[in-house]
Amino acid sequence: MEQRRDLDEDYGISRRNKAKGVVENEQQVDRIKDLPDSILIHILSLLPTRDAVRTLIIPSFGGLWASIYNLDFDWCLFHDCSNNLLYTREGCGLLRFAEYVRHTLAFHRGPKICKFCLRFEFSIYHLLDELMSLEPEEQGVMIGAGGARFTYAGEVTRWIEFAVSRNAKILDLDFLACGSLSSTKYELPGFVLQSSFLTELKLVSCDVNSSAKIVMRALKVLYLKEIALNDVPIMNFIDGSPELESLTVLDCHGLRELNCGSHKLRSVMIAPPGCDEPEVKVACPNIKSLAISGWVELLELENLSSLQDASVDCYDCFMSEHLDYFAVQKILEELHQVKVLTMHDRAILFLTVWESTNLPCPSNSWQHLILRTMLTKWHLPGIAKLLRSSPSLEMLDIHIIPGEVPSIVAQEDWLPLYNIREGNYWDSQDGSFGCLTDSLRIVRISGDITKDRAIQIVQFLLRKALVLQKLVICTGPNDCSMAAEELKEFSDKLLSFPRGSPQAVVLFSDE
Repeated sequence: MEQRRDLDEDYGISRRNKAKGVVENEQQVDRIKDLPDSILIHILSLLPTRDAVRTLIIPSFGGLWASIYNLDFDWCLFHDCSNNLLYTREGCGLLRFAEYVRHTLAFHRGPKICKFCLRFEFSIYHLLDELMSLEPEEQGVMIGAGGARFTYAGEVTRWIEFAVSRNAKILDLDFLACGSLSSTKYELPGFVLQSSFLTELKLVSCDVNSSAKIVMRALKVLYLKEIALNDVPIMNFIDGSPELESLTVLDCHGLRELNCGSHKLRSVMIAPPGCDEPEVKVACPNIKSLAISGWVELLELENLSSLQDASVDCYDCFMSEHLDYFAVQKILEELHQVKVLTMHDRAILFLTVWESTNLPCPSNSWQHLILRTMLTKWHLPGIAKLLRSSPSLEMLDIHIIPGEVPSIVAQEDWLPLYNIREGNYWDSQDGSFGCLTDSLRIVRISGDITKDRAIQIVQFLLRKALVLQKLVICTGPNDCSMAAEELKEFSDKLLSFPRGSPQAVVLFSDE
């Protein structure tokens, strides 16, 4: 250290001067300002709007934020969603959020908007509570900021009109955010449903007028959640959107039937709203992809002749073991022809019950099975059931999600009824796995791969899969966190397992 200090002094250079010189050089070269304004506006448009606005104080950007073409107003960015005290004066309440949106739109000068996102809890009651918590003079300022005839819903409508009048292509309107459902909902203005420029529309927790005319000829993606469809049938949306390719309908009360023969519609995601609702009939002969979730036992699937991939998730409470079995069995029968099936964590528990009570799983021709599971002891019989019932299976993906026990409902209500053995579950499994002897060629394991049960299932598959070609272990940053020495020890252990297939190789991927 002394020698280095002497050397610096010999050349007349101190560390402070060198650092100062570097800073001066960096200050002299401002490469950002040499970029065209169009590039800078594009960069700013990729940022959250509040961050783009803050660049006003950076000379290189100046007031370019006012020309951004993506506007994202997310109330949840301004507070901790896990904190129940969201309406305190210290946080960003609804009035402050409205003031922020109002001022941002007032200064915006862009001629067109590509994406407009508005996400906050529309609650008259919380708004009034917040007003009452202010001092009288503050109440006057906040109300006066919106004009003498300030109306909550009216101002929200003006925000949306601002976007639609600038030919917004993507409109994302979420009036629930991190809040709770309210009996008083925002009523969507009719002009939104008549935009000729919208290609994507997302609506969450708002009312749609039953007399609204729906004509969106450019719309390709429609997302509806917590929308009452009693008075506005879902077919009104479909018939008014001839180019629609993707449809999502989640927890929408009043949904009775989704019967669509459009050749444009390719993807459907649907979740019935609750157990007290009637069955929902789904008949879409031309769709390629279907994702179902929630109360799946309320779905009646038919005429899905073009379906190629499907995803099944569900709630984990059984009202009646056998009634639920027949309902889910019928669903899997309708999905027997798909090439790719994704089973989520709670859906796999259904199969655990079937395995534990000797209930059969429908025959199928699935070629690619994707499992997203905690891989607890409760999930292992369900996975075994799926493997036994998939004689054509060629590819298996297991993504291990965090968690050690299923949800409280399953854990307390029905899982204790079934005796799942401790230890290595796979040691007790016989050779009645047709896919392991005839077809399974590729296995991919990702997520929390260091779990003991993950290692055990890898060992089992390597030993039993007689035509296996490769088993890929994902070790990327989103999968596990291991030091280099731990990773080497882990990989050496897996590579030492015996293999039933002479062609099988074990690969480690960090992608």
